[in-house]
Amino acid sequence: MEQEKISIFVDFEMQPVDRNKHPAEWDIARHEIIEIGAVMLDEGLDEIDSFQSYVRPAYSDEIQQTVEAMTGITEKTLALAPGFAQAFCDFSRWCNKNGQVYSIYAWSGADRGQIVHELLLKQIEKTDSVKYMLSHWYDYQKIFTRTIGRKLAVSLDRAVTACGLSFEGQMHDALWDARNTARLYRLTSDKKSFRKMAPGVKRSLETKDHFTASLGDMVDLSKFNLP
Repeated sequence: MEQEKISIFVDFEMQPVDRNKHPAEWDIARHEIIEIGAVMLDEGLDEIDSFQSYVRPAYSDEIQQTVEAMTGITEKTLALAPGFAQAFCDFSRWCNKNGQVYSIYAWSGADRGQIVHELLLKQIEKTDSVKYMLSHWYDYQKIFTRTIGRKLAVSLDRAVTACGLSFEGQMHDALWDARNTARLYRLTSDKKSFRKMAPGVKRSLETKDHFTASLGDMVDLSKFNLP
């Protein structure tokens, strides 16, 4: 019997590594994940499970004011949170439970790169399940923009609004960002209907063409060769 194919949507919130105190670590990974949020959809695109974990950073003593203002995450929030090794292990186990077949999507290419470099920074070996995750990882922002015939990247909240939806929950909350990415995926999965919508969505985005950065978009991965 063929296994049901699962779709997972993930989002990370991140905190810069303290370059002054940890220059060698900053050269490996300029950010650390401080929150993981994800939702799991079945083949009918219904949400069947969710995952959320804060992550205690190792190479920054204080939460930057801009990060706290954007995410609402405080030092107190992270004080008792698990470190990256435990949180990511829990997330990987959740993704791979029961040996299920899945694809994973994030809004930007920076999230996959962050995993690669943070594993290297924390000297964590890539297990077979992590290798599977990385080889089935897709940049849904890129897929979305190509679908509407657009070359420039767009923020998640603007994409949601341009599609006639209201952003649910709190922006820059990892779980809600993941959930809103999944909502866009549901909308675009009906290719016939969305093909009719796409020109209008593109026009809406180009009317007031600006870019609202996410924490993931702030991560500069240009100097790295990602596997």
